[in-house]
Amino acid sequence: MKVILASKSPRRIEILHRHGIDAAIMPTDTDETLPEGIGMNAAVEMLAKRKAEACYEAVKGDPEWSGHIIIGADTIVWKNELMGKPADHDDAFRMLDSIRGTFHYVVTGVALIDTDTGTCNVLSDTTEVWCKNYTDADIFDYISREEPYDKAGSYAIQGYFGRYIDHIDGDYENVVGLPFYRIEPLIQDYL
Repeated sequence: MKVILASKSPRRIEILHRHGIDAAIMPTDTDETLPEGIGMNAAVEMLAKRKAEACYEAVKGDPEWSGHIIIGADTIVWKNELMGKPADHDDAFRMLDSIRGTFHYVVTGVALIDTDTGTCNVLSDTTEVWCKNYTDADIFDYISREEPYDKAGSYAIQGYFGRYIDHIDGDYENVVGLPFYRIEPLIQDYL
């Protein structure tokens, strides 16, 4: 297979494995600052593109990586604001409090770059996620665990927090971190 994942996200790696793809893992260090007032889709598309481009710059011209496709991705939670990973316990509580008993959006941006041509395709996918009306005690219990701190919006739908999800409207894998159904047709030639 000729797929490079510009991420070390265990969730994205697992999604690719679930679909039979054993990608080369090449995480990148990229600037994640965003312009003031940027929308949710534009934000994740910009960040995904930065990650894929940084990986492309690292492999460009190296014959070992000829004929590959690079996948860069970024996921955010949106509820009246962009929610990335929480800074601390208080930030995690604030985020989880803001989404309880209501819905929010999970948006994943994906950038795909052909290592030979540099051609880049960028897309995003949005899923509406509805949370149950959990208690403050439920939030305190959850944020006492490790799970929330490396997740956008302070939760993992596939983890312990899944018990607090009422339902979703959209793609489950998008919420986990990679909308495979959207990228599958674009990466077929590299599999």
